[in-house]
Amino acid sequence: QWGKSMPAGFAQGVGVHMESRSFSACIVELDGRDPDNAKVTKVTLVIDVGKPISPSGIEQQCLGGIAEAVSLVLNAGLTIKDGLPQETSYNQYRFAKMRDFPKDVQILIMPNVGDPVAGMGEVAMSAPSGAIANAYRRATGRKPRNFPLNARPVYTPTPPGQLPPPATQTA
Repeated sequence: QWGKSMPAGFAQGVGVHMESRSFSACIVELDGRDPDNAKVTKVTLVIDVGKPISPSGIEQQCLGGIAEAVSLVLNAGLTIKDGLPQETSYNQYRFAKMRDFPKDVQILIMPNVGDPVAGMGEVAMSAPSGAIANAYRRATGRKPRNFPLNARPVYTPTPPGQLPPPATQTA
């Protein structure tokens, strides 16, 4: 249903990628009604790895690539403010959780037509990344220039040479 009419604030985006003799194409649907909290709602990913040896493994690799794309384009990243990193540990790195992952995902693995085995690598992450950024542009009217698009500082860092404020206890 590429190009279908969508309500205001929603859009589709497309991305394609080739790596290690593998090809991928992806269409995503994105809810961008709140541009600072955009959410991918649907993903269709088509992948051609030449001769697919383990379709289940390919599908799992594709799911991981989609999760990585959602994370890096929308939520996860290292943000710097006044020369200080805003994230200091992995628990503050906003990698996609189940609530961030689209509920409607379809992965289509192209059948073998006599080609040799090709690689997987990042081929399942790059096409969805481009598709998410393109859908964001169409849904919000904002050109993606900095990633992650839903970036929010997780805490206020203590400048060098100063002590952090005392911890507060909660009952």
